[in-house]
Amino acid sequence: MLKLKLIAAAIGILGLLVFGFYTNEARKEVYYLCGNFSKGTAYSSVIRQLNTANLSEYKVENLPQGKHVIHSSALHFHLLSCAIEFNPQEKVVSVLYG
Repeated sequence: MLKLKLIAAAIGILGLLVFGFYTNEARKEVYYLCGNFSKGTAYSSVIRQLNTANLSEYKVENLPQGKHVIHSSALHFHLLSCAIEFNPQEKVVSVLYG
């Protein structure tokens, strides 16, 4: 019985380590992709780069003043995100990571 508990604990710890690794990788993916965007970057370039992500996703909102893209990951419960705002000419006007 003790051996079974030790095996279950080891599997649990291993699962947490794997989850922690992928969560950190997702955080880095959002952070580094967000750093690629600066004022004046074209919308098509931003979307092309965001489409390379493996552990995160993005959402596009069409607003009267331009598009708004939110890039985040479910692996860290969308607590960290990159908000990218575009003007009507589809050029980046602001990027906020947080």
